[in-house]
Amino acid sequence: MTTAAAAVEPRQPRPLVTVTAVPTGPQAPFSNPVEFTVYEGSCIELRGPSGRGKTTIANVLTGITANTAYERTLLHTLHLDIRCAWSDTIPVAERCGVLFQQTTLLDDLTVAGNLTVALSQAPPPSSSPSPSLPQPQQQQQQQIQALLECVGLEYTRDGNKYPPELSGGMSRRVCLALQLAQQKRVIVLDEPFAGLDAHAGRSIAHELARVRRVHNTAFVLISHAPQLTDIVMTAAAAATDEEDTTATPKDWNKHNRVIDLLAPTVVAAAAAAASSTGTTSSRRPTKLNLFGTTCCDRFLERLVDYTVYSIPLIGMAFLACGFAISMLSADLLIRLDVSGKVLELINTEVKPLIKVLTGSEATTLQMIGIRFKVNTMLQQTLPPAKARLYAIGITKLFVLEIGPLVTALLLCGRIGGSYAGKVATMQATNQNKLLGVLGISPYQWTYYPAIVAATIAAPILTIMGTSIAIYVGGYIATQYNITHPDTNYWTDVTKSIVPPLRLHSFEPCWTKMNADGTEDVNNYNDLVTILFSIVSIMSEAMMSKLTGGNSPSLDVRVTYKATTDSSSPYGWIADTLIEIVTYPLIYHLLKSEIFIVTIMSVAEYVARKNINLTPKGVPACITQSVVISGLLVICLDWAFSQLWLLRE
Repeated sequence: MTTAAAAVEPRQPRPLVTVTAVPTGPQAPFSNPVEFTVYEGSCIELRGPSGRGKTTIANVLTGITANTAYERTLLHTLHLDIRCAWSDTIPVAERCGVLFQQTTLLDDLTVAGNLTVALSQAPPPSSSPSPSLPQPQQQQQQQIQALLECVGLEYTRDGNKYPPELSGGMSRRVCLALQLAQQKRVIVLDEPFAGLDAHAGRSIAHELARVRRVHNTAFVLISHAPQLTDIVMTAAAAATDEEDTTATPKDWNKHNRVIDLLAPTVVAAAAAAASSTGTTSSRRPTKLNLFGTTCCDRFLERLVDYTVYSIPLIGMAFLACGFAISMLSADLLIRLDVSGKVLELINTEVKPLIKVLTGSEATTLQMIGIRFKVNTMLQQTLPPAKARLYAIGITKLFVLEIGPLVTALLLCGRIGGSYAGKVATMQATNQNKLLGVLGISPYQWTYYPAIVAATIAAPILTIMGTSIAIYVGGYIATQYNITHPDTNYWTDVTKSIVPPLRLHSFEPCWTKMNADGTEDVNNYNDLVTILFSIVSIMSEAMMSKLTGGNSPSLDVRVTYKATTDSSSPYGWIADTLIEIVTYPLIYHLLKSEIFIVTIMSVAEYVARKNINLTPKGVPACITQSVVISGLLVICLDWAFSQLWLLRE
C-alpha cells in the first residue's frame, strides 16, 4: 500500500545552486552575510532599496561577467565576496538565463529569428540520434510555435515581427521565450515589470507563474512591484486542470524565499491564488523570416552594405580626386618647356666648342642650322617623353599611394564608423550580454562576419577607385593634348602596374619574342599573357616537385644582385620578400588589406571596451573609432613608404 502510494508521489525538488554573498568591508551595500539555495521550480525574491547589491548578486549568478576584470573591480569596490556553487549534475549551458531590466532582443532578427538563434545554441534533446545535425525546418517551426504560445504570443501574428514592432509586454514575453528555448534551469528576472502598464504587468506575471508550473523553472526575482511579485511566487494555487504538473514538486512554495538585503532575514513567501490564460493558435505563417540567424547571412548582409553602399562615395571621391590631380599634372607638364633653355645653351656652349674644334668662329648660317636641328630633335623627343611621364606618374601616384590611402580614410567612417556604431549600440542595449547568455560569442556574431566582408570589400573598392582615377587621367591627357602618336597611354599604364618581376624564374614572362626567336626589346607582353606565363611556370614547377620530374624548380632570387650574403644560405630571402611586397599590384592590395584590418580592429576594440556603455556614449565610440583608425592608417602609409628605401 505504501509502495503504491510512493509510486505516484511527485518527486522532491532538487537543489540547483547555492549563492553566498559576504560583505568584506564597511562600504558593503549590506552588513550581514546572505545565503540562499535555489531549488527546482522555486522563486527567490531579492528585496531591498536600490543600490543594495541585488543586481550585482544576480549578475554573478548569471555568469555573464565571470572571471573578468570588470567583475573583480566591481566586487572589490562594493566590498563583496559572492560565490555560486552549482550542482554538478547541471551542465553549464543549462544553468542560468536572464530577463534583463531593459528588453533585450537582437534588433536585426525577427521574433522567429531570435528564437531560432536561441534554439540553435540549446542543448540537443537526448532522443536525437545525431545532435550535431541541424533540426528539420518543420520541427524547428513546431518548437518556435510552442515557445510563442507558451508565453502567450500568437505564432502567425507575431513570428515575423521585428523587435521595434513589439509592445513592451510582447517584448518581455519574447525575451522569456528565448530563455525557455535555452532550457535554462534558473532565470534571473531583473525588474521584469518595469515600464509596463498594469494590465501588461499582470499578464507577464501570470505567464511567469505558468512557466514555473509547466516547465519547473526556478526564478530569482528582483522587482519593486510587490503585487505582481506575489503572483509569480504563488504559482501552486494557480494550476489549471489542462496543465500537466505531475513532474513538478508537490509543494510549489516550499522553497520560495524572500531575501531582504536591508535586513537579511529569510522570509517565507506569501501564498495567493493566481490563474493564467494563454493564447494558442494552430495557424502558421506561409514563411518565416529567419535571415540573419546564420553567420553566412550576416556576412552577406555586411558585404552588400560595405560594398554596394560605398560605391557612390568611393566613385565620386576618386572622380574628383582624379580630375584635380590629372589637371594639375597636365598643366605642369604643358608649362614645362625646356626648348628655350636648350637653345640658349647652343650660344653659350656649342658656339665656343665649334671655334675650338675648327679654329674659326661659327657663322650665322651654321648657328641657324644647328638651332633648327636641335629644335627638331626636341619636338620629336619631348612630347612623347611628357606623355610617358604623365601616364607613369598618374598610375604610380594612384596605385602606390593615393588609391589605398584615400580609400582607407573614407572607409574609416563608412565601414569602421558604421561597425563601431552597430557594436556600441548592441553593447548599450545589452544585446551582447544576451548573446553571452545564449552561449554565443559576440565576436563570432559580429566581428568575424564583418571583418571577412570588409577584407573583401576594401580591395574591390580600392581597385575601383584607382581605376576611375586612372581612366580620368587618360581623358584629361587627350583634353590637354598630352598624348602623342608614338605613345599609348594604356600601354604605359600597364607597364607601370605590372612591371617585370625581378626574380629569375619570372623575368622572362614579360619578354616578347620575335618570330626568329630573338628578344623584342621594343614590345611588351600584354597582361593576359603575363598572367598565363606566371601560372604556367608555377604549375610546371609544382607538378615537377610532386612527380619527381626533371623540370627546373622555381628560382625566386632577385636578378639585380649577382651575389648573396655568404654567411647565410638564405641571405636572399629578405631581398625576395621586399621585391614581392613592393611589386605595384601586390603593394596596392596589401596596403588595402592591412588598412581595413586596422580599421575594423580599432572599431571592435573601441566599441566593446566599455562593458557598461550607455546609449549616450555611442556617438563618442563612433568618433573615437574614426579618428584613431584614421591616424593609424596615415602612420601605416608612412611605414609602407619606407619599404621603397630598401628596394634597389
